[in-house]
Amino acid sequence: MGGDPGSVERWMEREARSLNAGLVSARRPLADLLREDRPTCTTREGDPWPIDRGVLERMSTACRPGEAEELRLPIALHFSSELEDACYLSDALAADVLRRIESFGPAFPFREGRMHLPASLGVDLVSRYRGALQAVYL
Repeated sequence: MGGDPGSVERWMEREARSLNAGLVSARRPLADLLREDRPTCTTREGDPWPIDRGVLERMSTACRPGEAEELRLPIALHFSSELEDACYLSDALAADVLRRIESFGPAFPFREGRMHLPASLGVDLVSRYRGALQAVYL
């Protein structure tokens, strides 16, 4: 691995693929998921990605008119090796809805296409939003 040009890059790419192996490939509108008995998306590998109905209902109450049709789930929460102790959302609508649900107030503003959060809060949100948020490792 040491002398081959690009070997480290190939190894890192392989590792990143394995970290993100279970990601949803096609996100779906909140409104569509709410119409299902068992709301699910599909991962890249074709496996079901269940989303908790109670979480979806809670999210829908935080949506303004028309937003449930526009909000695509699961929300991707990016954890980058370039950020020491933070993660971010790059979806402005998802950031607005999450801000309302969590009562963030002026904390964590959406700037330059991202809403940065402490990594510990991001891990907590992924855990509590059972399927409606997914961790993406970069």
